[in-house]
Amino acid sequence: MPHLQVTMLLSNPYRPDIRVQREAHSLQTLGYAVKIIGWDRQAELPALEEDRGVTIQRIQHIRSQYYAGMRQGLIIPRFWDAAVRLSEQNAPDIVHCHDLDTLYAGVRIKHRLGSRLVYDAHEHYPAMMSLYLPAFFVRWLERLEKQLMRQADVVFTASSVLAERYRNQGYEPVIVLPNAPELDLYDTLDELKITQKRQELGGKQGELLIGYVGGLTRNRVLLPLIDAVNGLEGVRLYIWGDGIQRSEVEKAVRQTPQASYLGWLPYNQVPLCVSALDVLFYAIQPDYPGAVFNAPNALAHAMSAGKPVIANQVGDLGNIIQQEHCGLLLEKVTLPSIRDAIRALQNDPQQRQGLGLAGRAAAVRKYHWAHSATSLAEAYAALLPSQGQPSVW
Repeated sequence: MPHLQVTMLLSNPYRPDIRVQREAHSLQTLGYAVKIIGWDRQAELPALEEDRGVTIQRIQHIRSQYYAGMRQGLIIPRFWDAAVRLSEQNAPDIVHCHDLDTLYAGVRIKHRLGSRLVYDAHEHYPAMMSLYLPAFFVRWLERLEKQLMRQADVVFTASSVLAERYRNQGYEPVIVLPNAPELDLYDTLDELKITQKRQELGGKQGELLIGYVGGLTRNRVLLPLIDAVNGLEGVRLYIWGDGIQRSEVEKAVRQTPQASYLGWLPYNQVPLCVSALDVLFYAIQPDYPGAVFNAPNALAHAMSAGKPVIANQVGDLGNIIQQEHCGLLLEKVTLPSIRDAIRALQNDPQQRQGLGLAGRAAAVRKYHWAHSATSLAEAYAALLPSQGQPSVW
């Protein structure tokens, strides 16, 4: 049986985008021929390359930048046109659109080539864009998503809350693929390397090491976290990431001896760094419209490493921590509440260990990529049932 062709559309250059990479590799292992068409807005990466059998083709002649606001609306149609033209070259059986900003191109490909259409909503895109766009434009994006989603044959999302919203709007099937790492990334770590990483970070015997790993976007509570550790004896904070809050984070860190900003953390280093910490912090601004739809990778990494999380009660972040008893939830994210939670975990190593072990047990049971990959495979098999399973040879 010939390989079934899958084209994934992506509005970033695939550095790689980890969720996209996991899905592409899982499908390629099953025998699908996967091609990723990404948008390299600054022509920073090779125009064509391969990642473990997955072909990556980058659109580079359409220049732009991130956080361009409404100006992006004048440029992105050119990206859609280019993506459609490239997709026509290999006539995909399935076109897999990652987030709303690629879905219009996917609908056009479906109509032109008869492809099956997958909509993969990594997050609630209109809510995310409310951080950068005026309200009237966000409402337009919401209407656009509802219209284009009618053309999708299956919808994936990382958030169970967002999945329920889509189902209530009449879309089916909607399948939750949580953002969770492969357990092997943690199971194969050497304890000596973890100890060495802890020493490399500057952690001393008996100190509590807290970390944040993720985007420095406007919806993340970071400055109160930095203020909270200032003056706390025996506590050190490490922040990895990049984004629009970076300059503010760097300024705050310079004024806080116990805090360090360490730049962007490559994905292959995340398991080691998370394992070297004692606690992870991840809190979202509660007034951010997309907070309830957030399904952070960082939570699953903490669970896989057996580390407790300090977070707030929003969406899957709060629901999972509450259900699995794997962290402390803040009723309000304030400097005093953050400091109290840090002190509680610092003063009670037994509680810290218990929360971490509960998270690890949940990761083994459910929150790992192999579990999501099974759901992905079943959904893909249902898209073209008359074709059967693709050949793995």
